[in-house]
Formats: sequence, C-alpha cells, structure tokens
Amino acid sequence: MQPVTKLRLLGFRLAVIALAAYWIAIFVGTHLPKIPKTLPAVNDKVMHFTAFFGLATLLCYCTTSPRVWRRFPIIVAMCLVYACVDELTQSFVRGRHSDVMDFLADAAGTLTAVILYATVRWAWLGRHERSGTVHSTSAT
Repeated sequence: MQPVTKLRLLGFRLAVIALAAYWIAIFVGTHLPKIPKTLPAVNDKVMHFTAFFGLATLLCYCTTSPRVWRRFPIIVAMCLVYACVDELTQSFVRGRHSDVMDFLADAAGTLTAVILYATVRWAWLGRHERSGTVHSTSAT
C-alpha cells in the first residue's frame, strides 16, 4: 500500500490538494457576511483555533525539506501572516470586523499544531532510528 503522502490525483499530491481546498474553505468561511443561524452555536474563538490548527497541521504534513526542523518556524510565520491578512480583510465584509482576539486564537491554533506535529514526529523518528527502520532519504 502506498503511503498517503505519495498518493496523486491529476499529477498533484493528494495532501497538497487537500491543503489547497482547506485553505480556500477557510478564506471563504471567514469572508461570508454572516454565519447562518441554522448552524450549531460554536464559540468564535474555538472556530478560529480549530481552523488554524488544521491549516498548520496540513502545512506541516505537506511540506518536504531536507532540513526538516527549519520548516516549522516558516510554517508558523506563514500562518501568522495569513491570519493577520485574513483579519484585516474581514473588515471589508459587511457584518464582519477585525479582532485581535481572533488573531490570538489563530496563533494559538497554529502554535499548538506545529508543536504537536513536531513532538510526534520527533518521537516517531527517535523510536524508528533506534530500531533502525528509518532511512535518511525518507525523512521529510
């Protein structure tokens, strides 16, 4: 069975397609004039945290680099810049406004995801390196 990171659809890695679709969904969701009342009531900050947790997790999963540990600060910076731009552009949508607390929830989701992903990756690599099952070319 092929690993998930290697699956392709129309020549693109499936994980990258999922990331693009997710990012578009976040952008559209945060730029709708008002959330319909038919949806269950969820705290706005929880939605921001969850959205950016998912975005950062997908970015961690999709990116590959021979310098694996250097990509995490870049992912955090990308998410924080996007969160800032997202909050600023919401002020152009009727019924929406920029909120520093939303940005902080975005940042908390991003940092939690990256720290969790890095910790799990470090533990997984350490366990497999001790058993001798990780090859240097497979580390992403």
